[in-house]
Amino acid sequence: MARPANSVLLITVCVAVALLPSQAQAQSLRSVDYAARMRVGLDHLYRLEHADAIRAFEELAERFPEHPGPPLSMAMAVWLEELFDRQELDLDRFISPGYFTKPSDDPMDEAERRSFHDGIERSQALAARWLERHPGDSDARYYLGACEAGLGVFAFTIDRSYRGALRHGKKAYQIQKGVTEDDPEFGDSYLTVGTYEYIVGNLPWYIKWIASIAGYRGSEKRGFDYLGLAVRKGFLVQNDARLLLMVLYMREKQYDYALEMALQLHARYPENFLLHLNRAQILEKLDRREEAALTLLEVVERSEAGVANYQKLDASSLRYPLGERFLSLTWRERALEQFEAAIADVDTSERHRVYSSLKAGEILEALGRYEDAQERYLQTQNLEDVDGSHRVANLRLLALENR
Repeated sequence: MARPANSVLLITVCVAVALLPSQAQAQSLRSVDYAARMRVGLDHLYRLEHADAIRAFEELAERFPEHPGPPLSMAMAVWLEELFDRQELDLDRFISPGYFTKPSDDPMDEAERRSFHDGIERSQALAARWLERHPGDSDARYYLGACEAGLGVFAFTIDRSYRGALRHGKKAYQIQKGVTEDDPEFGDSYLTVGTYEYIVGNLPWYIKWIASIAGYRGSEKRGFDYLGLAVRKGFLVQNDARLLLMVLYMREKQYDYALEMALQLHARYPENFLLHLNRAQILEKLDRREEAALTLLEVVERSEAGVANYQKLDASSLRYPLGERFLSLTWRERALEQFEAAIADVDTSERHRVYSSLKAGEILEALGRYEDAQERYLQTQNLEDVDGSHRVANLRLLALENR
């Protein structure tokens, strides 16, 4: 099972505009039937049902063998599943300026990597073939730009290549910007355009001047404006644009707007525990600490109850942090309950088990349950000695004997 970090966010789904068709009602690349079937796969992705999404896209490819969308969708689903399995769909990581510039210790399986690139190459070939038959077709151009966007986010998140991400991102931007200039109502292209504008507009000063010389230019304001257009004019990217806006609002410390996006998305996809965790994190940023703690508790309870897709969440990683939150609110009984649950859970890390045991002993002391506290400290000494935990437990035992 995948272990989430403190809060997680599907920014990468929104950058994966690659797997979406546009909204105009032109020829068969944007047929109503295709769009309806595509939504089935996208809904699976938002519910964290990656295998089901891939099957839906495979069926779509069989029904529309000349369409560049299905192979691209399969490629992006493979990529998203890889990030999910790595526990890297994490909001903190995507708003951190340096996380994805560090080498990864978890290389991608070669077969999965090949599957991703095969899907991209197949989509590019189909889009190019469509353009040969329909010169200047906006849909085919859109998919060529979407393939570049997919290669860009893969380079950044998997290969940790900042340069490769910018190179593919610039190509994606140029193609999609051309589409919007020819057809301002082609709303889905604004997602890639807005993402590029924001990212390049936020490059560090010591990189920005080099990027400018190389022809990379962007604007944070234009980025937000274009993403707003994607929400208003997009056909299938509205949710992706909202998701990306949630991340960017977090970066800009506009937490109220970020929370609004998170609430809208989780209401639409209640099975997505990552969005639920995002709500808790944003509430923390808003200093609504009681709501944040209770929201996190709801996530744990849904996991324990086996609510759809919450069973993919390993709640053992959340119990100690939740206990600490309750303790900071002086909700001792609730904190004790989480620490004891963490101790009892065989999947809890040894570090969290030891910390939970010490915290439980301290709470029992505060509640006047001295014999129980003594027993808890004795049990702590039977666990691994983490950061001097045995010495701390021994000191507490001596204090109890001398009280």
